[in-house]
Amino acid sequence: MVISASPGARRSEHGLCPACVRELFDRAGRRYMYPLVCCDDCRPRAAAAPSAVLCADCGRECRGPDARRSASAATGCTACGPGLRWNGITGADALAAAVAAIGTGGVAGVRDLFADQVVCDARSEQALARMDGASGRVRVLVRNVSMAREVANLTAPEIRALVERAEPATLVRLREPMLPRAVRRETPDADLFLPRTPLQHLLTARLDGPLAVWDRSGERADEWPCDGTLTVTGLARAERQSWTAGLPARLSLGGTSSPFVREEPAPAPVSAS
Repeated sequence: MVISASPGARRSEHGLCPACVRELFDRAGRRYMYPLVCCDDCRPRAAAAPSAVLCADCGRECRGPDARRSASAATGCTACGPGLRWNGITGADALAAAVAAIGTGGVAGVRDLFADQVVCDARSEQALARMDGASGRVRVLVRNVSMAREVANLTAPEIRALVERAEPATLVRLREPMLPRAVRRETPDADLFLPRTPLQHLLTARLDGPLAVWDRSGERADEWPCDGTLTVTGLARAERQSWTAGLPARLSLGGTSSPFVREEPAPAPVSAS
C-alpha cells in the first residue's frame, strides 16, 4: 500500500517540470547547469526573484507568444543570473567540490531559492554519525527509479507515486541491509523521493548513490555540522523560502553526540546596476 502525504501536509508546489529539467542538462542551451532554472509552471510561488537584470535573450524569450516565463518572475540564465558557490569556489568547480565532499563522507548544506537543506551520502556511517542529534527528519533522495529499486522493494503503485510530480515523497519498504540503521532506525520504511529542485538534480546526476536529506528551518538553521554549503551567489537568507519544508517524513535521528558548528551567514544580495 502506498502511503503519501495527508491532505493537510501536502504542499501546493511541485518539482521542476520536464521542460526545465531538459534545459538544465542541455549542453547547448542557455540554462545548462543553471541553479535557478524554472518557469511559471514549476517556479515555487513563495520564491523571490534574484537580483539580476535579464539579458537580451531572456527578455525576448519572455515576450514571445508561447513564453513559459513571464518577465516579472523570470530567474534568468547562465548569462545574466547568479551562479553556484561552495566555500569560496564558484561555478562548475563549486558543484564538483560539493560532490567530492559528499562522496568522501562529508555533510553539505544545499541552499537556494527553492530549498534550504542538509545532505550526505545515505550509505555513509561516518556522515550519518555526524548528523546524530539533528533536529529535523531524514528522507532519502534517489536519482531515478532504477536507483530507487536498488534501495527499496517497490510495487507498481509505489513507482507511480514516486514519479508523480504532485506528490513530494512516497513511504516505501527499504531493502535490507542497503542503507545503515541510522537511516532506517526502528522501521524498515523510509520516505523516498526523486530530485525536485535544480540543485537536487545537479547533485544526484553526479553521485552514485542515495542521499539522506534534512530540511533546515527556524532560527537555528545554520547550526548544522556542514563542511560547506552549495548555494547561489548573491542570495540572502531573508529572500529564501523553503520549497520542500514540511514535506512528509517518518524517520528522525536521535541523540546528542555531535557538536554542531555555526556556518557564516550568507552575504547580502548583489544589487542590479
